Amino acid sequence: MEKFHRECQRWKFRCEQTQIPSTPTLEIMLLSLPEDLYPNVAMCFYLLLAMPVSTASAERLFRTIRRL
Repeated sequence: MEKFHRECQRWKFRCEQTQIPSTPTLEIMLLSLPEDLYPNVAMCFYLLLAMPVSTASAERLFRTIRRL
């Protein structure tokens, strides 16, 4: 957990130092993310992008995740 927290802090600092648009989407953030340096942050972004909008989709997603 501590490793994830430090990784998030480094990612936040990097975002503050680089020229990322003022209202970036998750896709833009993921494209600017070096996955080898921030693997846990990348995984969180992928999970957020895969989250469904409707409840029926959510139920299907969680059912699929449970199978994995």
